[in-house]
Amino acid sequence: MNDAFYRGLADEMTAKLRRISAFTTHGPSIGAYHEEVLRSVLRSMLPSRFALRTGFAFDETHGASQQGDILVVDENYPGAYYFREGEFAIVAPEALICVIEVKTTLSKKTFSEGMDALHSFRRMAPSKAHPVTFLFAYEGSPFTPAVLTSWYATLDIPDLIRNYPWAIFTLSRGLVLLRRVSDSERGHCLVLGENNAETRVKLLAVFLQTVRKVLLLHSKIQTSAFSQTQLDGLTWSNLGFRYKSHVPNAEAA
Repeated sequence: MNDAFYRGLADEMTAKLRRISAFTTHGPSIGAYHEEVLRSVLRSMLPSRFALRTGFAFDETHGASQQGDILVVDENYPGAYYFREGEFAIVAPEALICVIEVKTTLSKKTFSEGMDALHSFRRMAPSKAHPVTFLFAYEGSPFTPAVLTSWYATLDIPDLIRNYPWAIFTLSRGLVLLRRVSDSERGHCLVLGENNAETRVKLLAVFLQTVRKVLLLHSKIQTSAFSQTQLDGLTWSNLGFRYKSHVPNAEAA
């Protein structure tokens, strides 16, 4: 699968973003539409075993999570739902594979809101690998060290690696991935490349294939999710970002 496939997806998502904005500035409507745009892309990647829902996770100990924009549910789990009507569901944490929070524009405020919402799912499963979390946005502030340091410093989330989303992606800005930032620590690192359309296409590919990797790992399939992704030209930042702290002097890949 070459870059043309992902370039088509990126162009389609960008066109849809502009299309609805030409008719309305109503934030909730635009946000709901943008969730559906990403949902349609993911739906084309998923086997029937995995369903895309919106709603909450619930357990007796923690109660309900915040509402999640896109929940990827393993419907092979017999007790996957406490309740489901249409696309809305109350999901058992054991059946919840990943959660994606979708923002039209990523700013300091929406970043904090999104990360808090994702953490409300992770706190239900402190000793489990799932759900894996992701933050996706269409537009946003530039991913610079100063901007990211400021954003991370405001988060009131326990600085445990299980509480970190696997990826944070802005279609117009770039990608942050969870990875090792030193010999002893993991954290978030910015993926770098030339600031052009080709780089953004590659970063979208990495984001989508990271979601696919989660499904493969959940299914205990040992194969590379990135074998068909063009990674040439991408490098890692030498800075790592942690909650309420900035990790300087991290090692570059």
